[in-house]
Amino acid sequence: MARSIGAKDWLSAHIPDQTGRTVLITGANGGLGAATARHLAAAGARVILACRRPALAAEIGSAAQTLNLDLASLDSVKAAAAACGPVDTVVALAGVCHVPYGLTADGFELHTGINHLGHFALVGQLLDRITDRVVVVTSRAHEFVGRPGIGKLMPADPGWRTRRYSAFDGYCQAKLANLLFANELQRRLKAAGSTVKSVSAQPGWADTDAGMHSGRKWGDLSWRASCRAIGQPADVAALSITYAAAADDVVGGGYYGPDRFFGMRGLPAPAKAGRAATDQALMTANWVAAEHHTGVRYDI
Repeated sequence: MARSIGAKDWLSAHIPDQTGRTVLITGANGGLGAATARHLAAAGARVILACRRPALAAEIGSAAQTLNLDLASLDSVKAAAAACGPVDTVVALAGVCHVPYGLTADGFELHTGINHLGHFALVGQLLDRITDRVVVVTSRAHEFVGRPGIGKLMPADPGWRTRRYSAFDGYCQAKLANLLFANELQRRLKAAGSTVKSVSAQPGWADTDAGMHSGRKWGDLSWRASCRAIGQPADVAALSITYAAAADDVVGGGYYGPDRFFGMRGLPAPAKAGRAATDQALMTANWVAAEHHTGVRYDI
């Protein structure tokens, strides 16, 4: 049994026994995804590593298997969903961070297409095989959307063709879209009487290379220096995600993250999302646009 998160000492040793459970994790190539997979596998879970690095399965252990998945291609997402059997939990973790402007195979801006729309399409096509929960990984960066210098979320423009692009703006908006998706999914699941729950988690500042792809040397060096100074090791930062995926007292619609240093460091605790994340009109617009862009309709 997991300890109450109020104890603020929830570590990997407190993960409930996961024997008999199957967890699909996107972005398990390395960093937070690999760390989350290791935590859950060590607790007995069978983990499916939805990524493009099959060799990783051997590193996680015999309880792991791989599923070829490229979130930048809706065709790949469809094929992966078709190849996947029943799962207890899906952890939608994969993503890009602060990358130069580019488009996915389907014409979506990279942050929007990979971080948000790819996951929306994947979960939608797996929903009838998910028995327990969906965990959508977001970031405190979502709170910047709408502030001076950062544009508003525009779900109708996934290719960023009608506005000026910046890598930071793209990342922040995708992370808000993630949180809106998780919250609207929970609302719809509850209304349908489903026992499946949708939750979200943010890892704080993790000492990984996630932000080392800006294409600018000094930007990447600045990211690395910040990670070393502020970030937590991946195995610690992954605890909030692991908590959301495994703890017994997680509630549908919950949002979890580190409990100290403005949510950047610490151990799992309930977190408070930005105001936009619970804007029902924006949740609806984000959902309707995602269905339109991906062609995936949820049967709830």
